[in-house]
Amino acid sequence: MDQRDAWIALASVEGVGEETFGALLAAFGSAGATFEAVRDGRFDAWRRERRELDGRPPMVSKAVDELRAAAADPRSLLDQIARHSLWTTTVLDADYPARLRDLPGPPAVIHGHGDRTALQRTRAVGVVGTRRPTPAGRALTARICARLVECGATVVSGLAVGIDGAAHAATLDHGGIAVGVIGGGHRHPGPRAHQRLRNEVVQNGGAVISEHHPDAHATRGTFPRRNRIIAALSDALIVVEAPHKSGALSTAHHALELGRPVLVAPGRVGDWSMAGALALLRDTPARPLVGLDEMVADLGYLAAPRDVTEADEQPATSSREGALAMLGAAERAVARRLCEGPAGLDLLVAETGLGPAVVSSAVTFLLMRGWAHAVGPAYICAGMLAQESTTAPPR
Repeated sequence: MDQRDAWIALASVEGVGEETFGALLAAFGSAGATFEAVRDGRFDAWRRERRELDGRPPMVSKAVDELRAAAADPRSLLDQIARHSLWTTTVLDADYPARLRDLPGPPAVIHGHGDRTALQRTRAVGVVGTRRPTPAGRALTARICARLVECGATVVSGLAVGIDGAAHAATLDHGGIAVGVIGGGHRHPGPRAHQRLRNEVVQNGGAVISEHHPDAHATRGTFPRRNRIIAALSDALIVVEAPHKSGALSTAHHALELGRPVLVAPGRVGDWSMAGALALLRDTPARPLVGLDEMVADLGYLAAPRDVTEADEQPATSSREGALAMLGAAERAVARRLCEGPAGLDLLVAETGLGPAVVSSAVTFLLMRGWAHAVGPAYICAGMLAQESTTAPPR
């Protein structure tokens, strides 16, 4: 099994979340090496060591059992993905959605139905809100999405009932492209009432995506994680009707943390459906959506979208070796090691022979330059350093 397949299989293990995934990569150097460590006993030694250091086990027993089963037959997890006819992109791949790399911890994998290029279009706007919208909220959502389609923007939302569903439906009604992000795996994609809507999103050039293995069920914890993906895939976010404790508020806060503009449709004081939206306007840098013309101006969409040319895509430094030549000795040593595979700080210190402070400084420099990404406590090469990756091509 190649390293890319092993990466997908490890990310598919139930109970192996973002932090645990990164911790395993940092400890053993790669997903494939992690499975080998489970099989040869080094994983058990690592668990005992972590428990002594942290005062608690690094993984719950159910997750350990799932990891052992995956290590015995990692191909079975990939076969389950294949049975659902999903495409998969990983953070190791060149075509991984660039906007997702803005997240402090980008999803290790994304599984999708539909056109994967829908995640990379020039313009993308998230539209979110309550699951219990008023008729006026549904109507406003439809008008917003119609205007966004006119501007050539992809509409991103969560395929939930309420404003999410209204946003997707209006986008399709006007011939636009939609991206739906679901909170569980593709075998459990959400409301049955939206099965037709999900199909139409895919059939009309959009995509339905998830970071979870197809068999994963949605839980209270998966929806906030879904919200961060909606925020990251969007260049801006529009909130329509959000009461207190609405999931849309979580999405808005993620967007603000990423530096994305957030526009909020204001409403009447005392209206329960607007309490959270008004709090956003009071307590955050979010701005009011005061009209559709003003929305287009605030989004910077007054001009027609410009097609990306080959000149735009041509990097200033065209190869990994060219990028490495621009680095100092310490940064180059760390970068070369990351080009071989994921590594945590301890492993980088051990394998480069550099001091901890020097390695930490080099990693910080590479992160700031966009040539490394954090995956939990592990780091992987990115940007120019990933141009000549030896991983298998994306599927």
